[in-house]
Amino acid sequence: MHLNRNERMVLSTIIAGLAVIGLFLLLDGTAQIARADPGPPLFASTTGVGTACAQDDPCALSTALDQAADGDTIYVAQGTYTGSGQAVITVTHTITVYGGWDGAAGGPVSRDPDAYPTILDGQGQRRVVFINGTISPVMDGFTITGGNGSNATAYPGYGGGILSRYGAPLIANNVISHNVAHTSTSSVGYGGGICVRNSAGAVISGNVVISNVASTGYTGNGGGIYLLGASPARVVNNVVLSNTASVTGGLGDGGGIYFLSSDGAIVTGNRVAHNVGQGGPAEKFGSYGGGIYCDSSADAKIADNVIEHNVASVPANGAGGGIAVSSCSPLTVSGNTLSENVGSAGTTAGGGRGGGLFAYAARDLLIEANRVVSNTASTFQGWGGGFYVSRNTIFTMTNNVVAANHANYKGGGMAFETGSGEPITGTLVHNTFAGNDRGSGEGRIAIHINDAYVTLALTNNLIYSHTYGVYAVGPSAARLDHTLFYANSSGDTGGLGSISNTAPITGQDPLLDMDYHLQAGSPAIDAGRALRWVTADVDGDPRPDGAGHDVGADEYAFLHIYLPLTLRNAP
Repeated sequence: MHLNRNERMVLSTIIAGLAVIGLFLLLDGTAQIARADPGPPLFASTTGVGTACAQDDPCALSTALDQAADGDTIYVAQGTYTGSGQAVITVTHTITVYGGWDGAAGGPVSRDPDAYPTILDGQGQRRVVFINGTISPVMDGFTITGGNGSNATAYPGYGGGILSRYGAPLIANNVISHNVAHTSTSSVGYGGGICVRNSAGAVISGNVVISNVASTGYTGNGGGIYLLGASPARVVNNVVLSNTASVTGGLGDGGGIYFLSSDGAIVTGNRVAHNVGQGGPAEKFGSYGGGIYCDSSADAKIADNVIEHNVASVPANGAGGGIAVSSCSPLTVSGNTLSENVGSAGTTAGGGRGGGLFAYAARDLLIEANRVVSNTASTFQGWGGGFYVSRNTIFTMTNNVVAANHANYKGGGMAFETGSGEPITGTLVHNTFAGNDRGSGEGRIAIHINDAYVTLALTNNLIYSHTYGVYAVGPSAARLDHTLFYANSSGDTGGLGSISNTAPITGQDPLLDMDYHLQAGSPAIDAGRALRWVTADVDGDPRPDGAGHDVGADEYAFLHIYLPLTLRNAP
């Protein structure tokens, strides 16, 4: 005979109570009564009936959720689960919910979400998962699909696949696909795949977030993932692929990931690819962040991601094909690969700014050890194929490779925009700018200080194969020290701005390989100014490695000794 969940909990309470009475009698004094241990696991299946929720007699998923208390675990068997209310499932306790259970009636519990897919399907009618309250649940091993946040009475338009409100969930190892936050033509959609708001400590890890939409007919934010007031949050080791913030009818920001007012957010180890901010016609254009958008967040970090083939705006005026930054201070952008991203894909109107990265009002921005290669600002009118830096920004840029980027208006490598009282100050150390001449006209300049009120200090940079290396309009200023220039057809420097150029190395082939590393005999080796605070290069190799610091992002390795495995593993 099976006891149902309530009967088992009553029995556990009686046993625990007897144990406490015995302890009280033994101690002959007062005793602290600890919180009871979690109850036995619950089991659910698509064919489950009754209230036992046992491994050999599973119940319905809704029944298991009703019975679960804080600390409990639910195993959910293979199959497709749908609902009839506001969400397929609603989680209101700190519980662990596992998909992929093999359904075995006995023995050790076994899970394999690939072999035994557990599908939560909103059928295009409702949100899939609603996590509500100051709780810390785990959702692991599900396929979450068909969600629609438009019809929800609680926070309509937020989180088509998953909405977490006030919780600090761990959302791990799920496939989150084909969900939409909002289908309205007049209301904003937030987080097509996942929306976490007002959270302290959410973790989103190891998921595939694919083909979700924040808004189908109006403005959308965060096609794949949207974080609002999630301080801190961790978005780690996910694949964020082919999501769209706005399909048509409005602006679209953060095609892949958008985080707003999320101090301490960490976005690391993800692949963010083929996402779109603004997809189609709208009353106005000007969308930010095809891949990732950081907005008004402090102490955030975007690190060690692969960010590729994203578009900020398909029609026009997109900014930050790979990454867009607005009022995030301080912010670290490090160790990322940004490639084949596009600010604006429009060919007849508007323009694009920052194929790789766009930054506005970032007062303490560190850009370190990134590879920014083959990005496009716009093929119509583009500023800053690699980087576009806008008003009120103070940045430090160290050990980056900026190569083969495209702009056909201003600055293949970097371009700027300022105004009176909104200056830009930048420190550029040990960077390699190579062949950012894929566009035309002034878009073939490596670093185009194309606007006033920009002040740059450059040390130990390598600038190779452009029209001009550094070009400054007045009133702007650049101070160069130990710069290696080569094959810049119109001149190493130019323009009416103030440029000082100390100890340049010019006219000598830097001998870069296909991956922009230095080769033996390069004039960049040991030719830089010693900067004690720079202790590694773009690959994390020690700097210096030899008699002095090398110019550019790479430090040439003079000697590596690889011990035989038998010797290396010897005791």
